[in-house]
Amino acid sequence: MRRFAAATMAALLLPASGAGQEPGTCPSGGAGEVGVSLEGVVRDRESRVPLPGAVVTLRYDEVPGRETPANLTDRTDAQGRFRLCGLEAFRPATLRAGYNLRRGRERDVSLERDETLELDVDLGDPAFLVFSVVEAETERPILDARVTLAPLPLNGITDSLGRVAFERVPPGGYDLTVRHIAYAERADAIDVRPDQSAEMRLELRTRAIAVEPLEVRITGRDPYLLTSGFYERRETIDGYFGTAGEISSYTTFEMLFRFNRDLSVRYRRNRTLLINGRPLSQMAIRLNEIPYRDIRGIEAYPCTEAPARLMLAIPATARPSGDCNIVAIWVR
Repeated sequence: MRRFAAATMAALLLPASGAGQEPGTCPSGGAGEVGVSLEGVVRDRESRVPLPGAVVTLRYDEVPGRETPANLTDRTDAQGRFRLCGLEAFRPATLRAGYNLRRGRERDVSLERDETLELDVDLGDPAFLVFSVVEAETERPILDARVTLAPLPLNGITDSLGRVAFERVPPGGYDLTVRHIAYAERADAIDVRPDQSAEMRLELRTRAIAVEPLEVRITGRDPYLLTSGFYERRETIDGYFGTAGEISSYTTFEMLFRFNRDLSVRYRRNRTLLINGRPLSQMAIRLNEIPYRDIRGIEAYPCTEAPARLMLAIPATARPSGDCNIVAIWVR
C-alpha cells in the first residue's frame, strides 16, 4: 500500500534578532552596566507551529521608589524567533506574545539572567488538510510538487499519488503556493477553519500562461481514512468497507454487528479487532467504551487479504491462524 507524504514543519529554536540586530547577537553594555536578554520562539498553543510576525512585548512591573522603564517589543522572524536585549537586570516583568489579534497568556519573568523560553498563542483547534496536485490537462497526479502555506513555515512535497498532508494546521488565512519545475506556479489565498478536515484538489498547467483562479474542490473523503489507505483498499480488496455516513443509521456497535450482514459474518468468525491499526487486545479499553459517533470507518476482510502493514501491527503470538478475519475500526 502506498502512503502519501507528510508535510514538514520547520520549527527551529534558535536565537532571534531584535530590531536592527543580527540574529543571535546583543550589543555589549558599557562599563558598570548590568543587563540581560531574553530569546526564544512563539508557537501556536495547539499545533506547536512557530508563528512568524508575532509581536512580543515586555512590560516592567512597577516598583515603589523606582522609575518604570518603557515597554520593549520585538517581532518574530520567519522561524517564529524573538530576542530582547539590554533588559534591566533583577527587575520583575511580564512577557506576552500576540499574533493576528490573538493574545497569549502573560508570563512572569524575573530578569535574573539571560534566558531562552517559549511563548504560546492559542489560535484554536488545528486542521487536517490533504492536497492532491494533478495535471490540469490529463488529471494525472504530479510527483515532487512543493506545497507551501505562508507565512507559517509549513511546506511539503507530494508523493507518487500527487498528495501531501498537513496534519496540524493552525486556523487562519494563508497564502497557498504550489511549485514544480515542469509546471506554472499556482498561488491563492485560503481560509482554514478550526478543526477542519478537508481534501483539496489543485491543478497545475504545463505552460506558464495566465490561468483561471485556483480551483479548490472538497471531495468529501475523510482525510484520516485517506492517510490510512482505506479508500485504496476499498477499491482492491473483496471485503466490507463502511464510512461514518454509511453506518450512521445503526447508532451503536451492537446494532451494527447484529444487523449489518456483510460485516457481522466476518466480525463473528475468528476475528482480530484493530483500533486505528492497533490490536484492541493491547489497549486499555473495551470496544463498547469507544463512542460510536467517533467512528470514521470500518473495514473487514479475510486475513489472507490484509495488507502487510496491518498484520505487522499484531504481535506474532496474537496473530490469528487459519480461516480468520481482520476487522479494522478507525476512530477520531
